[in-house]
Amino acid sequence: AAKDGNDTAADEILNNNQDAITNAQKNAAANSEIEAAINPDGHIWGSADAPIKIIVYSDFACPFCPDFADTIKKAIEDFGEKIVVEYRHFPLRSEAQAIPAAIASECADEQGQFWEMHDKLFADNKEGLMNAAVYQADAKELGLSTSKFNKCLESEKYKDQVLAQLAAGEEAGVAGAPTSFINGEKVDGAAPFADFKHSDGQEGEGMKNIILRHLDDK
Repeated sequence: AAKDGNDTAADEILNNNQDAITNAQKNAAANSEIEAAINPDGHIWGSADAPIKIIVYSDFACPFCPDFADTIKKAIEDFGEKIVVEYRHFPLRSEAQAIPAAIASECADEQGQFWEMHDKLFADNKEGLMNAAVYQADAKELGLSTSKFNKCLESEKYKDQVLAQLAAGEEAGVAGAPTSFINGEKVDGAAPFADFKHSDGQEGEGMKNIILRHLDDK
């Protein structure tokens, strides 16, 4: 029997939906592959050849990110050379100090102390003390050239670089901080190290068992 106009339209909608789903799956796979790759020029702890590659999109000023930084530190302590961690900027628009703090970390990186400033900034966050004067004091405590650091910070030298990482994260499907990718598997939010229960009672997998699961796949 010949199809009427309604049947033809329905088929077209179905085909379009299937095409959209297929494209979305392809994009998700592509994004996962991108987010499984460590940038050798990025902010890396560990060896890029480690079997477990963790990419962290985070914001020094966000309320949940310091706890997740502690979780990552625990993972480093427990798994050592089995993991490599790369930090990428994802400054939240809701946090006034997100971009200035990210720039401060890059200014410290100029002098070879990104990870030391990373720890300082998250400690500042926990204390509720985040502003240019605090970052300058951090730089002094780390023994950096304060004149070079202050000039870098005041000129917002790395703002475009920070915003470029934000845009790249959004393109990869990151919607908030912290978000991490473990060998390409996306983990939203500040997952703790151990398994946990969500507010609705559902079981949640902690970072430890996510990493162990990926190690078992090797």
